[in-house]
Amino acid sequence: MIKMMVAAAGLSVGLMMMPVATVPAKAGVNIDINIGGKKRISCRRGARIAEDYGYFRIRARDCSGGTYSYFGRRNGKSYIIYVDSRRGYVSDVRRVGYY
Repeated sequence: MIKMMVAAAGLSVGLMMMPVATVPAKAGVNIDINIGGKKRISCRRGARIAEDYGYFRIRARDCSGGTYSYFGRRNGKSYIIYVDSRRGYVSDVRRVGYY
């Protein structure tokens, strides 16, 4: 009985000593994609979608029509990112200055 109590006490002390995450987790889940609707996502929302795909320094190039386009960077290279304005996903990516 005493052995079990000592083992339980040691286990509980060990669990209290474990490091605790201090940064909140980011899920990055997008549920409201408006499939089949006539409404479009905002230009800023399209930039956020491009950021979710790993691009940074996103600048809007053209936010009209069925496809929005943005300038962005990834791995030290520049890209043009095309986002479908109705469904909210990256439809195409092209490298800038690469022929």
